[in-house]
Amino acid sequence: MPEMTPGAALRQLQQAQASMKKARQALRLAKGDPSASSHVLKLGWESLCQAHRLAAAIPISAASEPVMTKQLAVQRYATALLVRLRRVVRREDIEDDGDDDGLDDLDA
Repeated sequence: MPEMTPGAALRQLQQAQASMKKARQALRLAKGDPSASSHVLKLGWESLCQAHRLAAAIPISAASEPVMTKQLAVQRYATALLVRLRRVVRREDIEDDGDDDGLDDLDA
């Protein structure tokens, strides 16, 4: 199996972030719908697990400066998603959670 390149690592990280972005969109759409919380929680948790698996699979040989910068952005995005999922579990009101944290616009 060929060694992973920095370009392939960046693509993996972008894939992980795209998956989490879909979960965040599902959270937004499910606001105020208690029946959707278990589905949204499952979707979000699976996207977090996938993101961590993809990031953990990047070998040190592919860990260039841009890859590390993107990995930082993906980790920040994952943390923000996890905070929102925890609110779903706690059944906290996510209507006013300040969801506009600017993470959807990260391209770093």
